[in-house]
Amino acid sequence: MHSYVLIDTNIWHFAFVKPREEKFAGIHTLARDALEELLSNKDIRVAISAYQVAEIIEVLRRSGVDQETREGIIKDFGTGKFFIKSLEFDVVKEALRDAAESNIHIYDYLVAYPVKGVVDKIYSADDHFKHEHFSFAELVNPVEPWVLREGVKPFRER
Repeated sequence: MHSYVLIDTNIWHFAFVKPREEKFAGIHTLARDALEELLSNKDIRVAISAYQVAEIIEVLRRSGVDQETREGIIKDFGTGKFFIKSLEFDVVKEALRDAAESNIHIYDYLVAYPVKGVVDKIYSADDHFKHEHFSFAELVNPVEPWVLREGVKPFRER
């Protein structure tokens, strides 16, 4: 029986992108190692929303990852290792409501909510996933003690 996990976009990003600053090189190594381990484990399937597929590819494009690598990732998403979940309008409405309540940007909700009820673990270094709205799955930070939030330099958890 497979275990289903969500791997947040920040892990994909740090796994595929070269560090801009030497002091963050270890984060990239930890993310790459975690991603490789999760993807090679035959007992784990990765649940991912169609929204997140697009988000990952766009983040990697903006970060300078070449077209061939991005196309390879898309091809991999089409394999049995991945369970792709569509983004339904009801989920978008729920995400909008909860994002307004929590003041956490909607993108985290659009990554996680489509796979709610499917995944039992979320691999992310974004501490927004500690919010009670995401308590439907265990949070695992594979780059601990680092916290990774969009638009903010990595920082150590206090």
